[in-house]
Amino acid sequence: MESLRDIRQEIKSTKATQQIMLTMKMISSARIRKAQNLMLDGRPFAQKMAQMIDSLRQDIQAPDSILRKNSAYRFFDNTGADKNSVMLVLITADKGLCGAFNANLLRETLKWIKANEEKEKYVFIVGKKGRDFLRRLKIPRLHIVGELIGIFPKASYAHATIIKDKILQMGQEKDISAVHIIYNDFKSMASQKLVSKDFLPFDFDEIEGDQDISNITFEPSMMAVFLVLIPRYLGATLYSFLLESQAAELAARMNAMESASKNAGEIVDTLSVKLNKVRQATITNELTEIVSGANALN
Repeated sequence: MESLRDIRQEIKSTKATQQIMLTMKMISSARIRKAQNLMLDGRPFAQKMAQMIDSLRQDIQAPDSILRKNSAYRFFDNTGADKNSVMLVLITADKGLCGAFNANLLRETLKWIKANEEKEKYVFIVGKKGRDFLRRLKIPRLHIVGELIGIFPKASYAHATIIKDKILQMGQEKDISAVHIIYNDFKSMASQKLVSKDFLPFDFDEIEGDQDISNITFEPSMMAVFLVLIPRYLGATLYSFLLESQAAELAARMNAMESASKNAGEIVDTLSVKLNKVRQATITNELTEIVSGANALN
């Protein structure tokens, strides 16, 4: 039987752990509102830019030879790309203690790697968990071409620009045919959705709505604006992915810490009952010894 001292020490350590969990929950709760507002503010911008590019793409009149000189346009029409070279953008968290947030991402990453087993795979990683995981695997034909560590919860457009520039660089140097992205999408405070999809070449069928450009005058020309908007759109879309993942991570951590602190409270209650039983048993034994001693004297 455990001693009273051991049980009290266990209760004390469990309460200390519970306090840490509650603190982490409070920190995530304080940060989630700002992250959620940034995410919601960024969604309309990316959507409108996509509508503008789609409208320009349909109305523009320019030879393919001119358009293909743009490093980003190739991802909108990459019929001549090397089908044996692909790229992945993986967005994970830097820390754990957020439930299945990272585990689901890494499991989906393994599926992507297996599906492209015979291809040259280039990966850009956001988050320490994803970087450490892929470094341990040492998979043939898998190349880590870039990483961003420690950017959450302060992800910015500058970080998205770094990813975008690397994608364009790899498109030119390695002639990759597709860019896949894996991240967690924020749905609500209690729900995050795993997203695994081809980011590039871009699917214009996904765009909702239309942008009327009939009354807009473009300077210096419609084609020049189109070519400038393409890389900016890529950056804006990647930025929205970072914001979605950032908010989803905070929500997942808040929920995980709430569940963990609740479980810790239940453990403390169980240990308290056990403590009382042991104390009562000790008192009963002492009384029995006293009575037995008195009876022996009589």
